[in-house]
Amino acid sequence: MGKKKPTPIEDLIIPPQDTRICGIICVCQLTFVLSTVAIVYLTVAIYMPSSRAFKSGIDETPVMCTTTRALNQDACEWGSCGEWCLSKTSGACIQIYVHLRMNGSSLLFTNCTNSANKTCYGIDQENAKKSRCIADECKNLTGTFNCTDGMCINITDAFECVFKNTDPPLKCSGRRGKITCIDIKGLFSCHRGTCRKIRTPYNCDRRCVDIPTRNKNMILLSGDKVYLSQCSSAIDMETKQEVWNEAEDKVIMSSCYSIQNTSLGIEANDCVNGSVLEKTELTDLTNFTYLSYLHYAVSKPVKVIAPLESDLTMSNESRLMINLEGCVNTLQDECKEFLKEFGKDGTDHNARARFPCFYSKSQMTQVVARFNLETTYRQFVVGFFIPTILFGISCMTLIFCQRTIHVGDDAKMRFVGCGNTNPTVANGSNGSGGGGGGLGGEDGLGDGGVGGAGAGKQAKANSGDGGGGGDSILLRNICKNLRNFGLCESASSSTLSGAPSLTMSKPSLNNSKASLTHSSRQSLNDSNREGRPPTREELISEFLDKAKFYTSLCLGTTAILSVFAFLFLIPFVVDPAISTIVADYDPIPVTCVVTDHVYAEGMRNCTWSSCREGCTTAAIRCHQLLVNYTKIAFHEWHKHPRDLDTIEWDVMDTKFLVNTEGCGYPPRVNCTEFAKQYGYTHIGEPFPCYYSRAYPEMVVARYSWDDNLKHLILSLIIPNVLFAVSIGVLSYWYCPCCDKACHKSPRVYAEKYPTKENKLLCRSDDEEDELDY
Repeated sequence: MGKKKPTPIEDLIIPPQDTRICGIICVCQLTFVLSTVAIVYLTVAIYMPSSRAFKSGIDETPVMCTTTRALNQDACEWGSCGEWCLSKTSGACIQIYVHLRMNGSSLLFTNCTNSANKTCYGIDQENAKKSRCIADECKNLTGTFNCTDGMCINITDAFECVFKNTDPPLKCSGRRGKITCIDIKGLFSCHRGTCRKIRTPYNCDRRCVDIPTRNKNMILLSGDKVYLSQCSSAIDMETKQEVWNEAEDKVIMSSCYSIQNTSLGIEANDCVNGSVLEKTELTDLTNFTYLSYLHYAVSKPVKVIAPLESDLTMSNESRLMINLEGCVNTLQDECKEFLKEFGKDGTDHNARARFPCFYSKSQMTQVVARFNLETTYRQFVVGFFIPTILFGISCMTLIFCQRTIHVGDDAKMRFVGCGNTNPTVANGSNGSGGGGGGLGGEDGLGDGGVGGAGAGKQAKANSGDGGGGGDSILLRNICKNLRNFGLCESASSSTLSGAPSLTMSKPSLNNSKASLTHSSRQSLNDSNREGRPPTREELISEFLDKAKFYTSLCLGTTAILSVFAFLFLIPFVVDPAISTIVADYDPIPVTCVVTDHVYAEGMRNCTWSSCREGCTTAAIRCHQLLVNYTKIAFHEWHKHPRDLDTIEWDVMDTKFLVNTEGCGYPPRVNCTEFAKQYGYTHIGEPFPCYYSRAYPEMVVARYSWDDNLKHLILSLIIPNVLFAVSIGVLSYWYCPCCDKACHKSPRVYAEKYPTKENKLLCRSDDEEDELDY
């Protein structure tokens, strides 16, 4: 076949859109939608919290708090910290109570020499070896143990406990030993598996020995640390007065929050319980317990050095929250670190947490760990004015465009100005008066007098009984209007010397665009619509215009929603799926046996969890399952069972997870059912599991290559395809650059070149004019 004949330029009647107009409208619509979404989100994330902060009356000067209790609660009315503000009041939480007091003294110790410091380490609850009685690990316990729900930690080396009374002995060894001690709780003194619970009152002190006190006249306690030095004087940094001097020949003691060695000397902040001690009470070496005893029982309090803590107390028990909302939205395990740092209540016989906090004089029952009005104000200003200004500018621009931009009959948008929004009236309209011709008007006046008075009278003369005279005059009047705006070539150029020619310059063409479209086509349509109902083609055209508008609106909304959906799917679907692929699990299930099942509570104990309901919440209660697995396929094991005592396990005592992330959402992930299925009475029973070939220590209960790949592909394809299709269609419809790229031949303005129909009308009109002449 031959090459397709190109379309004549005079037949290309659809003009390209103005790039500036389309670009402004698209950008403003996108800005309007995004700023609206931002305002809605920031209302919850910034505006409301900022408003509460401004009205809270909290003093920006920090005071001091000391943790007294850290409780695990199942049903929470409030929580100290939540990882996601939308779920902060749901499920379990940790509630921290603190002792609130005013700040102590700030001391400067000068001319200090022979300094030393000693850190008295307690029990690291996270890394300490735990003995599970249900796993028959308590049968040989000897020493002092701190037990919680059948899990015991040896504290013999770190603490020295003095007690008088104990409960009757419990035998944790023997055939029923693990059942007897399955849920023991408290402090126990054990000997070869026989344990006695230590009854109150008892006293446990840390075994921190060999603290050098020789030639030391300054001893400061700070949590688990002891600072010692030989100094000449102590100065109150606020009053600049000397509160102690070495000439007194006594040892100064105090408990301080922070101690720093600077060029001026040793600076100690927030010091309380200042006292002096006779040097004869100290030997060359001492221990932490004896130092604490000397400080609180033997030394003489001196309020000038540092006030007593009891005199500074404002509230014995206040609720501690990370901020006024009691939650964060970073999803970076901030609460885990917060609870680890501020949740030290001394129950593990370590030092209690001591930290700066903020309070309101009108409500001392609640304190916050983070408060900064300057930062809050800055975030509020940025979060409020930027989206609001963008919203206002985009909204006003769209309103301005709606009032000043008109869409012509040729589907081209043009800027016509606020004072000329009705081009039909500005350029005149066809007469609609009576007479036989019906369209010229009896006196030639009509509504706009396009044909003039003479045309109207001629229409009346040629009208007859309402036949074709009026139609002929109508066509002639249309052609005259078209010639006036440069659309038609006149048969005699001399008679139309004032009309612009086809070779007119581009500015003159541009100046005639609006006049052309509205004076010729729209005027004709308006006059026809006044005299007859709209045709089928007109109805279809109007319907298509509306359909295009609403389709564009839907496509724009789809594009925006697909972006947010993809961002949401990244942490919840895409990242876990990619992690699963990287782990390279064996698709054939192997044989596993649970060797240990630990149910723990609290952030200190739940450093990891086999199953967690909700991937954005901190693990307050957890099930920790350890398994042994062999690479023997489970279906082979099921056909030919082996003896568990003689089997050689490929990996032993490794963590067992419900899936790669170890978390999920109900009903797909139910941790209670998961624990019942694999733990408790099912310990030691073989079951199918999947191990990672890339990380052999990783074992999961659920894995499917097909489902994982399907979820990954769908989460990547669906939102991205919807976004690409929406943007592509909108670009094709409204972006001139895309339109030019799709059509290599240049588009032709309807105002620049006349159509064949207009040429025929002009020729017939010229011939009739010559005959009349």
